Amino acid sequence: MLHVILQILAIIGIVLLCILGLFILLVLLILFVPIRYRAEGSKSGEEIRLKVRVSYLLRLITIRFEYPKPGSVIARLFGIKVFDTAKKPKEDGDRKNKKKKKIENVCDSHDETVQKTEAAAAKTEKAQTDAVKADKADIAEDTAAETEAEPVNEDSSDTAEEEVKEKLSFRDKIKKIIYTIQKFCDKIKHIKDTIKEIAENISYYKKVITQTENEKLYGRVKDRIFKVLKSIRPRVLRASLHVGTGSPDTTGYLCALYGMLLPVLGNNVILDADFEEAVWEGEFFLKGRITVFTLLRHAVGLLLDKQLRVFVKQLKREE
Repeated sequence: MLHVILQILAIIGIVLLCILGLFILLVLLILFVPIRYRAEGSKSGEEIRLKVRVSYLLRLITIRFEYPKPGSVIARLFGIKVFDTAKKPKEDGDRKNKKKKKIENVCDSHDETVQKTEAAAAKTEKAQTDAVKADKADIAEDTAAETEAEPVNEDSSDTAEEEVKEKLSFRDKIKKIIYTIQKFCDKIKHIKDTIKEIAENISYYKKVITQTENEKLYGRVKDRIFKVLKSIRPRVLRASLHVGTGSPDTTGYLCALYGMLLPVLGNNVILDADFEEAVWEGEFFLKGRITVFTLLRHAVGLLLDKQLRVFVKQLKREE
């Protein structure tokens, strides 16, 4: 009995070890197998052509984009198409005909009900308008009789206007002037307080930014960013460009920038400047790779940096 139990436990242990090994292998593949990308394109006149492909695990997973034909994103898993934005769902002809018949029947019934409701509404509206006209006639007769019975008193309206003018005394005008002056002074005080607060914030953040520890943090962040950019930059880059901005001075600035980047680009990028016309034509080809481990390592390094957490707290003014 004990021997059987030990064999069962051994089998369970072997299965668990196999699952753990597969999990570790999967994690290592995700971390260290690079994601490869490739892009090429050209522009000639108004015609633009672009092809982009991203692959992973020896092209077991691929994503492709082409423009203008077919102008869609296609994803494949083990060579099987699993996603295509250009693919449109197809419907059978019978289903379409049934749907059309149902829609026509619903529309016919709806039209009949609408006609009936419109006829009933017209009848009720006519009755209501007749009643309203009769009421208006009665009201007009009553108002005419009242106006004839009660003469207008013009003297009373003149006296009422004089009383309203007398209420606006000199004392009320003084109070209004004092109130406006106080309000203006309060606004000036509020503006002064806001300016003082802005000046205090500027001095505080200037002090925080210029601290020695934070300046060292800037250097570490810059180094990590450059390392990440270096790891994801194209390994192969070729381009032949015919460029002109339409203005000689800006085209000259562009040539100066190209000369500054020439030690980095080398002979792989060729620039043909046009100082007379505005032209943006050429073709390019690039490919490279991105390793998840490199990105994750630098991201974790930044998150574990103690000075970064202190800097964020200082910006939020958390004690």
